[in-house]
Amino acid sequence: MKLLLVEDSVSLAATLVLGLTEDGHQVEQVATGAAALTVAARREIDAIVLDLGLPDLDGVDVIERLRATGDRVPVLVLTARDAVASRIAALDAGADDYLGKPFAFGELLARLRALARRAAGPRRASLTVGALVVADDLSCTVAGRRVELSPRQHALLAYLTRRRGEVVTRPEILREVFGYGFDPGTNLLDVHLNHLRRKLGAGPVRIETIRSVGIRLEVEG
Repeated sequence: MKLLLVEDSVSLAATLVLGLTEDGHQVEQVATGAAALTVAARREIDAIVLDLGLPDLDGVDVIERLRATGDRVPVLVLTARDAVASRIAALDAGADDYLGKPFAFGELLARLRALARRAAGPRRASLTVGALVVADDLSCTVAGRRVELSPRQHALLAYLTRRRGEVVTRPEILREVFGYGFDPGTNLLDVHLNHLRRKLGAGPVRIETIRSVGIRLEVEG
């Protein structure tokens, strides 16, 4: 993968560049949000590994500016901010994944592989179920209302739509949507589900949590 690493810690950046390069990736490293936006605008990047605590722009601002331009490059946030509010802010801005520091380098590589699989996956035709249409352009419509989605939200909604009416277990979702063959030990799935529910709003599309069993999507109309 062609990776853009946005990290202002000299020592950590050097370690990450070395490890990612040894794993076969091409890595360009910058230390500021402004430099990250410049590189992303002029080069083809497969994924961005982004620290939030940058010296000029907050990482959330960087994500928002990327998404405002229509850039859908996968963004993996790598930061010491581990509060739920920080995760929600980054995901709401358009981040695709979130890994807190300190972290295991092997897990970082696994998450990047998961992002690569999703980015390279075949685009599906629109899914239509009652009042819900899941398009292939990172959007859906609910009773005619267009809703913009992040890549992860789109993948999650499309998967649940294909399994509509079924109770899908969390391990299944983590494997099929997030690319994890293991439990990452975070509430990342719940954060994505809650944000997706807010975007869909109260209406004909319901994402239900069946306690101790799994998740079920129901569509009326």
